[in-house]
Amino acid sequence: MIRVILFNTLLLVSFFASAQDHHGHEHTDLHKYHFGVGGTVAYLKGEPGFAPGAHLHFIRQFGHQNRWGIGLGFEAIFDEHKHNGVNFLINCHPLKHLSINAGPGVVLSEHDGENERKPAFHTEAVYEFNVGKFHLGPMAGFGFDREDAHFSVGVHVGMGL
Repeated sequence: MIRVILFNTLLLVSFFASAQDHHGHEHTDLHKYHFGVGGTVAYLKGEPGFAPGAHLHFIRQFGHQNRWGIGLGFEAIFDEHKHNGVNFLINCHPLKHLSINAGPGVVLSEHDGENERKPAFHTEAVYEFNVGKFHLGPMAGFGFDREDAHFSVGVHVGMGL
């Protein structure tokens, strides 16, 4: 199931990215900092159904046209295990409108009444459109640790600072 969701998401992102490719590779957010929030629906491997989630990140952008950056991210999945992840993120803009964040971190969760901390990795892709000062668009994320994995889709809202 998760492979089908990942494949379809990558297919959609590839389609939209190739449709925008003829506009060149300029990234138009010239702010030094980017702050983003999002609401998601998450599927956790081995869990029944879906759970609501949220993410936020703060990125310091660098390079020509601010095409890459580093920052911190936080993701919460509101299920019975209270999955929360904190990550160091590397950000890049390989194509116009496409932003990719990825990096290592730690996931905090509760299983059988005990708090757990595990090393983890998280990545997300956002296809964002500029609407005034804001960046809006669909997002897809994937995270895993040594025991669990999750996939999420949702809406991202960000702004340059």
